[in-house]
Amino acid sequence: MDPERRWNWLAGWVCFVGGGWVSPSLAGPPFITNDPDPPEVGQWELILPATLNRSSNGQVSGELVTLDVNYGYDRFTQVSMELPIPYAETGEGAHQVGIGDVLLEYKRRFGTDEYQGYLGINPEITLPTGSERRSLGAGRVTVQLPLLYQRRWGDTWFYGDLRYKWQAGEAGKSYWFLGVAFERRLNERLKLGAELFGTTPQSPGDHSNLSFNVGGRYRWAPGKEFIASIGRSLVEEPDLTLLIGLKIFISP
Repeated sequence: MDPERRWNWLAGWVCFVGGGWVSPSLAGPPFITNDPDPPEVGQWELILPATLNRSSNGQVSGELVTLDVNYGYDRFTQVSMELPIPYAETGEGAHQVGIGDVLLEYKRRFGTDEYQGYLGINPEITLPTGSERRSLGAGRVTVQLPLLYQRRWGDTWFYGDLRYKWQAGEAGKSYWFLGVAFERRLNERLKLGAELFGTTPQSPGDHSNLSFNVGGRYRWAPGKEFIASIGRSLVEEPDLTLLIGLKIFISP
């Protein structure tokens, strides 16, 4: 690693620890459908979402918070790490909270002209650091292999996300995910959007699922965004999903 690159990494971590957050960008949550864009070169992107999933019987699960750290290695490449703090209702009113499964991610886009559109890849591996017994982790290594697409028309963005999730379902079942999302910029601070996504069966004997989310992002200060979304399954579970969080950009 050259001296300038080493300094960018060091500066990012100093800002992360010390709280010196600056500089804006785009892309990422509040949607499940992903996009191929990395942060700016040398920029850190810190995402802190909290989520809730409620089933039809009233049981809830989700993440109290996820520490999602992304780094723009060059114009085309992002490297990431996610550390979730999940919670789960395990029956008879019992609740579990703790460290979840750590995710490591590599993202690369194959273009930069949004108006022409471009593809990207985003392989991810999840390590079994959470407790399967306490319903806080999968208890096994899982892999996701996404193919991403993005295109822009004026103030409207389209995203497509097709991915194979290896051993990511219940009892180690593998399945496919397909999501499409639109976002529109209403002004310099506010973007609103919606997504529709589906999966093949995620557990033995299960059915395919189709869900939606609506949400947006609001930039209240340079380099700081509030993100939120709400949705549900159109077929079965869950009957409610919520996400609320912050997105912060750190520039060296």
